[in-house]
Amino acid sequence: MTQPPPGRVALVLAVAIAAVSTAGTLVRLAPDVPPLTLAFWRVTLVAILLAPGARRVSRRDLLLTALGGLFLALHFWSWFLSLGMTSVMRSTLLVCLTPVWCAVFEAIFFGTRPSPRFWIGIAVALAGVGWMVAGGSGPGGGSLRGDVLAVLGGILGAAYFTVGRGVRTRVPITSYGPISCAVTAGWLALLALLSHSPLTGFPQGSWTIIACLALGPQLLGHVGFNYAVGRMSAAIVAALILLEPVGASIVAAVVLRELPHATDIAGGLVTLIGVAVAVVPARVRAAG
Repeated sequence: MTQPPPGRVALVLAVAIAAVSTAGTLVRLAPDVPPLTLAFWRVTLVAILLAPGARRVSRRDLLLTALGGLFLALHFWSWFLSLGMTSVMRSTLLVCLTPVWCAVFEAIFFGTRPSPRFWIGIAVALAGVGWMVAGGSGPGGGSLRGDVLAVLGGILGAAYFTVGRGVRTRVPITSYGPISCAVTAGWLALLALLSHSPLTGFPQGSWTIIACLALGPQLLGHVGFNYAVGRMSAAIVAALILLEPVGASIVAAVVLRELPHATDIAGGLVTLIGVAVAVVPARVRAAG
């Protein structure tokens, strides 16, 4: 598979981070739509848009993609549910512990060992996002159940990225993107059926939010991350997702009036520094 220029990978990741930063606020703007329904339409619409580019893949890669789709479906369910129980910032922070779980999974299944520099960067970044939460997040508090669901969402997201890393070394994003979205939609439809979550019957405003979730966080965000995860370590890509709480807090402040405190801003800067330390090796790997 031909390697793209490092600048292209960096641009895709920047757009993806900006897109996923809107997800938490968008979910909160559609309180009448169940979490499984939001997730189902988010991936279904993107699967339809990307379907023309899909090509046949091996049975092994299809099964692995289906497994990753299950992890992604459960990730969406747990995180979206969490957003109804706690603030956008707190939920986003906890779900973005993904790089820690990714590093653990990669060590177990791929035999890789993140460098000391990576762990130092992650520690600094986590201290930054922790600082933001400690400073308060404006309206809306936390709950133990919401926090646990967000952490679970991060673990499931790491499992999804780790499975995707293996498949993406063999399958181009033009095929992996729509197939991943399609199988995830299938899992979400099954979960919605079992939980009696309606898939239709919502006002026009809610459908607009669903469309924004599909075109922004899913199409530009997750598909962008899938593109990058085929070019570098899943743990490195997931480390960049630690920027999402910073972006999410800004979006929530503007749209939901969850105004950050001075400590939130300071924590965001610390997060940026930590991510920069952690991902420097990614430039070398992407160019290789």
